[in-house]
Amino acid sequence: MKHIEDLEQYKYIKTARRLMKPITDRLEAITINEDASDELRFEALISLGKIGDNESLPTLMHAFNEYPDYLEPITALGYFKSSTPVAKLIERLQDPDSLYKEEIVRVLGEIGDPMATKILMEQLHDEDRMVRYYAARALYKMGGRDVVQALCSLLNDPDEWIVINVLEILSKMKDPEAIPALVGQFEVIRDSRLKAIIISSLSSFAEGKLLKTFESGLDSFDPRIQANSVEAISMLKIPGSEIKRKLKRFYGHPNNRVRANMCIALAKADPKSVYDEIGGMLVSRDASTRRSAAYVLARIDCDNRKEYIHTLLDDENFGVRKMALKATMAFEGNVGVTEITPLLDDENQWVRREVVECAIKMADFPNDLILKRFKTEDCPPVIEVLLKYIEDRALYEAIPMIYERIKKEPEEEMPWLIASLGHLGAVKELNQVKKFLGAVRASVFVEYYEALLLNGDLNVFNTIAEGLDEKKREQELLSWANIAGCIGTFIQNTDGYSRVLTEALGNEINVESGTASKPVVPKENIEEVFEQGKKLYLAKDYSRASQNFEKVVAAKPHDLQARFMLANCSYYLGDANKASDLLEKILVSKPSHIESGILLGQIYFRRKDWQSLADCYVKLKEFIQSDDKKNIIKVYGALGLAYFNLKRYQEAIDSLNTGLKANPRDLSSSYHLALCYYSVGDTERSRQVLEGLRKTLPPDSQVLKNVLELLQRI
Repeated sequence: MKHIEDLEQYKYIKTARRLMKPITDRLEAITINEDASDELRFEALISLGKIGDNESLPTLMHAFNEYPDYLEPITALGYFKSSTPVAKLIERLQDPDSLYKEEIVRVLGEIGDPMATKILMEQLHDEDRMVRYYAARALYKMGGRDVVQALCSLLNDPDEWIVINVLEILSKMKDPEAIPALVGQFEVIRDSRLKAIIISSLSSFAEGKLLKTFESGLDSFDPRIQANSVEAISMLKIPGSEIKRKLKRFYGHPNNRVRANMCIALAKADPKSVYDEIGGMLVSRDASTRRSAAYVLARIDCDNRKEYIHTLLDDENFGVRKMALKATMAFEGNVGVTEITPLLDDENQWVRREVVECAIKMADFPNDLILKRFKTEDCPPVIEVLLKYIEDRALYEAIPMIYERIKKEPEEEMPWLIASLGHLGAVKELNQVKKFLGAVRASVFVEYYEALLLNGDLNVFNTIAEGLDEKKREQELLSWANIAGCIGTFIQNTDGYSRVLTEALGNEINVESGTASKPVVPKENIEEVFEQGKKLYLAKDYSRASQNFEKVVAAKPHDLQARFMLANCSYYLGDANKASDLLEKILVSKPSHIESGILLGQIYFRRKDWQSLADCYVKLKEFIQSDDKKNIIKVYGALGLAYFNLKRYQEAIDSLNTGLKANPRDLSSSYHLALCYYSVGDTERSRQVLEGLRKTLPPDSQVLKNVLELLQRI
């Protein structure tokens, strides 16, 4: 999320580079140190390029001139992305005896200066395949009037790999000028693989005049060409009856790709035949064909889709199950969630990973199931996406589990775990985990220092500078130089800044410019600022709204409503720690501020801090009026759940019953009430509540399964 609005991005980057000045000074010293090895010297040079401080450019240019037989000085200039060295790079490229031509071409593409266009076009015909490859990529990045025609000249290249890459580039460019060259190449080339790729490239244009070419692809004996031609025809704007006539002969085709593309193409033109085709694919003994059926169901609608997908989710082949999971994303409501939940425990790690990938896209997926899976999961690929889910949903209750996992020092997972603590704002845990990180390794410590920076710790820059102390062993210096370069890359991506880091750097900018760190708002405008903040809040522009409320709180420290609105913004921006601090202070000065108490309770609920939730709502219920039905439902339901998790069952029963009087349809409270009665041995009352739930819950509900299981026990 982008947090920088009031100041230009370059000011933040410039300030971060100023704070990194001790680091760049030490890196520059390493590059001229005669006792340093070439490996260390060039690692320092690469890091200077990544940091991108203009004051370091002379050092980079000196190395470029001093070490013409080494690759690293050229690479460093590519990271630096300044146009200043372009003339020198072109001069080196024109020297027939120069080394690393492919790297010079690649770097010119990274810099993207139009001055290099002419020389890059000349490199398209170099004898070295990598020079041709990087020249094509560079020209694609730079664009220009003559680039398409220049790239089309490579379609006749004797190297198949070059042709494939050029076809990929032309597909992305989607310039109609490439069509004649692509069609001509399709007609003369004999390689089936390349013909299939050309058809795929042409399909992206969706031009009706290409129908004849695609029809010739249908007549091919190669299934790859046929499959791509079927897909290409489906993308043309021609009547469904015409598509049906041209593709009817592919019903029941033995190749799964051809058959799948045919089903998608005919989905609207001939739905009955498509359903028959999918039914036949489902019962095929060939796993690839069943997988293709799942692929089709992810893209078309049909009457039996749910039944078909359910069958595929139970398939013996993990590849079929994995593709079927993608198809569940087409379901609306809770159907998709219900279907994929059991596969969280699938025996195959790639299926479990796909479940979590799907869950990330489902707003109503139960967080507790993800937390439960995270607690028991032992496969790194699955852990990686579980952490992504946890970060996306800001599941602060996962912080203790992440911390415990770090203590076990898992090699592959460590960088992801550290990064998650940073995104969740777990400052206390970040300060505690360093002892578990072991020796300084760039892969882990880069994530650690980035996590600290995201939480506003600018002392990271001093720590890295100290790590580059010349008294350290060379192997350590190599790691610290690598870390410095990665942090240099990090600070240049302002879109990746957290709000806390933005504020910390903003304060540095204010100090540097001599302005006050607190916003100054004339007293006569405070009410206007507050009202504007409320409008922004209602528009869900929480970032800008919080800036307004910050100004109001600075001018009127005792304005509880402004503090509460600021807490709300912080909560929605994912900074629950700041929100809880603000809310706790409000309740100290005014315990009867019901809105603050309820929001604070919600934060405790998300953290699963049941004791704090109970303490908060016990105090709050004293101020709730008997006719305040809305807040009675919120407070007593959550309080009952807190007591249930604390195993204080009788208190939970009293609270849940109070909440249910206000809202008898609260199914969650009813279910937990039944569990409480069961726990205290009152099985008759538990059974009565469960019987009521059995009549109310939808038949595909996971809770219903739990209800039926508990009834069986009773």
